[in-house]
Order: sequence, then structure tokens, then C-alpha cells
Amino acid sequence: MSETELYEPIKKLLEFQGYVVRGEVGVIDIFAMKGETSIAVELKNHITLKLVYQAIDRQKIADYVYIAIPKSAQKSHQSSYRSFMLLLRRLSIGLMIVEKDQAQVILDAKDYDMTVNKKRNKQKKLRIINEFSHLESQMNLGGSRGKKMTVYREKAIKIANAIEKYGTLSPKSIKEMTLVIETASILQKNYYGWFTHISRGQYGLSESGLKEIRKYNSNL
Repeated sequence: MSETELYEPIKKLLEFQGYVVRGEVGVIDIFAMKGETSIAVELKNHITLKLVYQAIDRQKIADYVYIAIPKSAQKSHQSSYRSFMLLLRRLSIGLMIVEKDQAQVILDAKDYDMTVNKKRNKQKKLRIINEFSHLESQMNLGGSRGKKMTVYREKAIKIANAIEKYGTLSPKSIKEMTLVIETASILQKNYYGWFTHISRGQYGLSESGLKEIRKYNSNL
């Protein structure tokens, strides 16, 4: 679907809402007015960063700004569509979708309320702060990929070091040595496969655990 094919469905939709609509007014693809209220719509047949830049620029002129794309562009951007929608919300840019000769508003162009967003993501924030507060290691390099040090991994390393040093131990003994409150849970879940259950209430290190902990200690 070409950009010009998007025009009529968008025009029809805005006129139904009581707007007077004009195409190609100055640099704007579609400009509409109802009383003193103005809307600018940028037409594109696919999603690009340039399109977002254009919409931001139109906010200098119009009260409300929308991006209009065909349904096919929405589908082709499916992998990052959620992030794209969040970006538009944060920028107070609306989104219209055109399929055949019908247009609909998917996202209203309205001011973004940051406080509501922060409340919704409060638990995520608390998890990050908790990780930051309890992480002791300085091993993680910003921007690096692959394995990273986490609070959970640090605790597992403390437990593994205690077992390597003293041999087979009980969860209670390890907890007293390391002060890791979750010792029993970490040993039982054995997320990394480092530990072996030797006998009732006794744990040792697996071959992979011994290799991993020695590699970690050699890098300190």
C-alpha cells in the first residue's frame, strides 16, 4: 500500500469526527482542524526512525500528531512492535492503522503520564535496586555479553568455596560459615549444577562445580 492510498481512509475517519481535512499542507502530509484544535498526520508505508523524527517535528505545529501506516507495516514490525508503541506513548504520538479502505486509531495522541508508568513498574525497580544493593563483585563490565555476576551467583560461589575448603558439609554448617540465608534452597535447587547431594543433609561439589569455582577464584 502506497502513502497516497493511506490518505482517503484517514481523511474519511477524521471527517467523520468532525474535522476539516487537507492534504499536503506545508510539510505536513495531512492537516486537519475542528474549531481551534489541530491534528497532523504523517503517512508512511513502513515504520522507520525518520518517521518518528518527523512526527516529533510536527508537534511544534499541531495540537495532536499521529503516524499512519498500513496493517502490513504493523505486522512486519511485530518483533519490536511493543517497544515501538511504548516509544510513541512516551512521545505523546498517536498511531493510525489502515487496512484496505478502513482506518482506525490504535493509539491516541495524548500526554504521557510518567507517574502511572513508574507505579506499574515499581516491582521491577525494587528488584534492580535490591540487586544493586546486594551485589558485592565488580566483575561485570557495562555493555558486555554472556555470563554476568548476579547476587544469586555470588551466594552460590560462597557456598561452593566453603565446600571446596572443608569438604562435604551440611546446609546448616555452610550457612553459619557464609551467612548466606538461602543456603538450603540454593543447594536443593542446584540451579548451576555445581552441587551434589552426598547423603542425608550432606552436600559436596560436582565436577563441573569444582572446575567452575576454581576458574572463578583464579580470576580474582
